[in-house]
Amino acid sequence: MSKLKSLIYQNSSKLNDSEIRIIQFVLDNAKLCKNLSLSELAEKLYVSRSAIFRLCKHLGLSGYTELKFYLNEVCLENEQNNNKMNFANNFGADLEKETENLRKYFDSLDLAKFYTELSNASNVYIYSTGWIQQMLSNYLSHELLLFGISSIVLPAAISELEMVGKIAQKGDMLFIISYTGDNKEINDELTKFELVNNKLRYVSFTDLKQNELASLSDYNFYYPTIKFTTTKNASFIMAYSLVDFLVNKFDIWRKEKSEQNDK
Repeated sequence: MSKLKSLIYQNSSKLNDSEIRIIQFVLDNAKLCKNLSLSELAEKLYVSRSAIFRLCKHLGLSGYTELKFYLNEVCLENEQNNNKMNFANNFGADLEKETENLRKYFDSLDLAKFYTELSNASNVYIYSTGWIQQMLSNYLSHELLLFGISSIVLPAAISELEMVGKIAQKGDMLFIISYTGDNKEINDELTKFELVNNKLRYVSFTDLKQNELASLSDYNFYYPTIKFTTTKNASFIMAYSLVDFLVNKFDIWRKEKSEQNDK
């Protein structure tokens, strides 16, 4: 095991959800990241320079320069492992399996109340953690707009979440897109909302069915991730499929409601 991976293992309890996503990206893309400056990596991950620096400190490193030094060892280790492994391409089979599982899961959901509240919401906010989730936020916002629902995509900063808690009106809806749903900082903030402003309806998107965020949310939607064949990276294609399932059924639900009202 490389020195960096050993440090991650030893200090994993100190890392929050965002830091875990950062270090996972760095490990999975060590060859790329070892040549990036601190500013370039921060821009690529849609996080601040200070967030990466805090991660280094939590790992017991002096700073980003030392992190890059240990990435050379990770690159060498990855190259040796790749030379030893004989890969079988399971991605296609896994994708087919998870697509069917997602369809069955989605078909089991009763979404009438959710769609009613979404239609009635004066304001819809979308908050996410991590750069992959940020892209999914933008996609969700675009798809909702196609069906007449305007939304505000918030920057990945707790201060933005705090502001929503202060200005929310009754019936407003807040989507939170998280990988594990166990980001303590976000969950603590949502808990505080309930104490001072219970007007918001929470909708979470997570990779895990059982998590703290899901328990705090009025509605939780689960999306599976699929591992790529030759790396530890994960495909989020099912999260995008979940959004498509949601907006497609929303359109059907809305037309059915319109027909019922016309009778």
